[in-house]
Amino acid sequence: MDLSRLALPDAWTLASWIVALPLLALAACKVRWREVASGPAAQVWPAALAALVALWSIRGSVEPHFAFHLSGIAALALASGPWLALVGGAVVVAVTLALGGAPWANAGIAWLAGVALPAGVVLAVLATTRRLLPPNFFVYAIVVAFFGGAASYLATGMAGAAVLVGALGVPAGLAFGDYLIYVGTLAFGEATLTGMLISLGAVYRPAWVATFDADRYFG
Repeated sequence: MDLSRLALPDAWTLASWIVALPLLALAACKVRWREVASGPAAQVWPAALAALVALWSIRGSVEPHFAFHLSGIAALALASGPWLALVGGAVVVAVTLALGGAPWANAGIAWLAGVALPAGVVLAVLATTRRLLPPNFFVYAIVVAFFGGAASYLATGMAGAAVLVGALGVPAGLAFGDYLIYVGTLAFGEATLTGMLISLGAVYRPAWVATFDADRYFG
């Protein structure tokens, strides 16, 4: 769910910046920039961010308060790792806000709901599968990439619905009912996109997928 163009109360936007800025600063400090500059991410990461900007620009809306687009953040998190994905997602948010003319005050909440939350969800799915499931490639491709991508998109939709109810007074039955029907439908597209991209990358270019351990999954 796209929150970037909503007329949100100042208290909500301020609170989102208070949470987002320290987390983004931590992510920027955690990235090993020298390794990024000398590794495959030097070419892959900028191309991925450009692709996400294009993907986020394909935006639809149903009601004045409800706008949506596919995310791609789950794929970015699996391919880049957590910290680089958070920084890259901030770049995507900034560029799409600039291109779309959305209020800059909304950047914090758009990044938290649209980048940090889905990245955290898909990486939590990855950590759970590593702990509980066998080291099988299909576990990574189907459970982590496909179902993890769907779960990350649904989490963003739930967060967006909560913002609509809490900040704008949208009826809960509408936000968590009708709107989430659209989110659930789009989650299948998000799962397909994530599963396809990550599976192809893991098979043909495993060095491009930071969270894929070829020795673990292929032995």
